[in-house]
Amino acid sequence: MARITDKIEECPYMCEHCKHFKHGHTCLAFDNIPLSILLDAESHTMVLPGQKGDYVFEPAKPRDTMRVYVDGDEEPES
Repeated sequence: MARITDKIEECPYMCEHCKHFKHGHTCLAFDNIPLSILLDAESHTMVLPGQKGDYVFEPAKPRDTMRVYVDGDEEPES
């Protein structure tokens, strides 16, 4: 019989979690944040061609967590 167990996972950061984010799809580095960064905000670790200033992703607050449920017969990732 399968068992369900729960664990806590960290949520990925989004552009909205960066201290340089303004609103919509804008931040101090971009008037229109590129899709590649919108999809993976934490990938913006280096200054990119075409951006303004030397801004890179910096979290504005600690990472959120969420509870997830996994098959209890499998070993949860740590």
